[in-house]
Amino acid sequence: MRYFTSCVFCFFFPFGIFSQISLSIPQIQGSNSASPYVNQLVKANGVVTAKFIGSGKINGFFMQDALGDGNPLTSDGIFVSTSMYNISVGEKIEVTATVSETGGRTQLGDITLLTHVNLNNALPFTSVEYDADAWNWEQYEGMLLEFNQTLFVTNNYNLQRYGQLTLNPIRRYSASNQCLPGTTEFSTLASENAKAQITLDDGITTSNYTPVIFADADGTRRTGERVTNLQTVVDCVSSKFVLYPVIEPLFTGNPRPNAPVELGNYNLKVCAFNLEIYLADSYGKGFGPDNVSDANIQHEKILAALLAIDADVFGLIEIQQGQAALIKLVNALNVATFSGRYAFVNDGGASGGTYTKVAYVYRADKVKPYMNLKNNDNPSPYNRKKAQAFELLSNGERFIFSLNHFKAKSGCSSASGADADQGDGQSCYNATRVLEASSTLNLLNTSKAYFNDEDVLLMGDLNAYAKEDPIQTLIQGGLTDMHRVFHADSTYSYMYNGEAGYLDHALASASMAKQITGVSVFHINSDEPAMFEYSSSGYQTNMYRSSDHDPVVVGLQLGLVNFEDKVIIRPTFVNDDFVISNANGGYIQIYSVGGVLLKQDKILSDEHRVELGKLHLTAGVYLVRVLGEGTVKRMMVIKK
Repeated sequence: MRYFTSCVFCFFFPFGIFSQISLSIPQIQGSNSASPYVNQLVKANGVVTAKFIGSGKINGFFMQDALGDGNPLTSDGIFVSTSMYNISVGEKIEVTATVSETGGRTQLGDITLLTHVNLNNALPFTSVEYDADAWNWEQYEGMLLEFNQTLFVTNNYNLQRYGQLTLNPIRRYSASNQCLPGTTEFSTLASENAKAQITLDDGITTSNYTPVIFADADGTRRTGERVTNLQTVVDCVSSKFVLYPVIEPLFTGNPRPNAPVELGNYNLKVCAFNLEIYLADSYGKGFGPDNVSDANIQHEKILAALLAIDADVFGLIEIQQGQAALIKLVNALNVATFSGRYAFVNDGGASGGTYTKVAYVYRADKVKPYMNLKNNDNPSPYNRKKAQAFELLSNGERFIFSLNHFKAKSGCSSASGADADQGDGQSCYNATRVLEASSTLNLLNTSKAYFNDEDVLLMGDLNAYAKEDPIQTLIQGGLTDMHRVFHADSTYSYMYNGEAGYLDHALASASMAKQITGVSVFHINSDEPAMFEYSSSGYQTNMYRSSDHDPVVVGLQLGLVNFEDKVIIRPTFVNDDFVISNANGGYIQIYSVGGVLLKQDKILSDEHRVELGKLHLTAGVYLVRVLGEGTVKRMMVIKK
């Protein structure tokens, strides 16, 4: 509990101390933001609902009128400021004290008399359902609430320093990740995201308190986790409403992953990973590690992540220019696995222009580079837009891997003209990123001829969310957003200000898209608190929070050879429909889990859309069978 925003802050001037009067708690609170009895000595009674007395705590307790006055505008609870009295939760007490307003909080203090009435009373909680459109924190100030709903952790940025988590009834996604900027849908979502959130606080006034109160056994609390039937008291401190749990919250869901999942039946695994400025030397320049100690921790965490991903081809982003960092990382991978397993594509030595570049690392026992790398520096940043073909050793099939890192949204004060922030949700340097997208399309067209292949997989940190102009430029240029294909609108690889989205993309040409068996975002970073980064005192010697971006992993089936391998069903977690690829001429059957045939159709195209909505199916699990070429492809589809 150490930083705050948003309840009314009022100033009061004393007019003297009045004689004691007996009042109920709702009368003391009143129906406005401040009590009508400020600076008056009052006598009130209630049941103690929570106490926070002791070193480093807010020093006081909350008590509540067990019956209330039936007026929703007057709170039934109040904070009593003291560190002196021995009271128990559930105890009914009578207190004579002075009313004051402190930082927006109505409270009782300077106690002159406290009488213990009786023990073991039921706690008078109020069941609520949070709705930001119809909510008034003031009416609940000091009260014990139970949230009759599931709440998501949407921000853990202040977990270590301030002991706070942000909660929301839904997971928030960046508006420009879900909607085209300039549309009504975009404005609506942006407005929804801007509404006040719920702040869960540990009730401790000491910064960087250890152990972290809300952390699990691994020391983390990930965004995307959920809590149900949360019981808290409401406080207002320094003009911000916060909630203190009265019982330990039970968080569930979104556990730490150990390996990428849902990649399908692939024969090649490709990964793009922003390493958040991985350096082998030149420390302390204001970018990346400040010293050898930080660099060693960074290296250890990134190495652990790469080993867990176990890709056949890595596209590394934000790695130091020159070859020293690549040599260090490849040597470490070979030591951890076996000698000569990994190699890197030498892009010609040190280059100027930016502090980092993009680079390729590959398994020499699985693939080999085909012909020479193509580099695209127009427009700048330099050494951050490349294309390299790789050939699969087992069958001679190849594909073009386009690896990119577009201009960032930082340094907006230096942006001018079309690159200035246009206020459309796409931030600064959007014009440059659009030029980079167009230039990349040109590079891909020449690369197809140069490498004599139409199969293009474009990946990397494009510093633009899914619906922003640079990504739409690539899509209009003939590429398909494979995140959307496999996961609809639920994908994210980055968290900013409590909003999820993906800056890290996987787009494919038409021929390549048919050979992609799965796309997985390996959520080892974006959901984790920043306190685990190598530069933080709370770092852990594991892969979690090895970067601020999640790695994106793609499964490929190059040179599809049989029906079961080449048929792709996506997505498997659906609202209304899904698509069956590469099964033209076959048949589809949909069964209930009980074995009842619900639908059978002939497949008449390479991209056959199945509309579950027209079947009026309830949410649940269904078996999909695709028959063709004398065999059957089976997969479970889950309808939301």
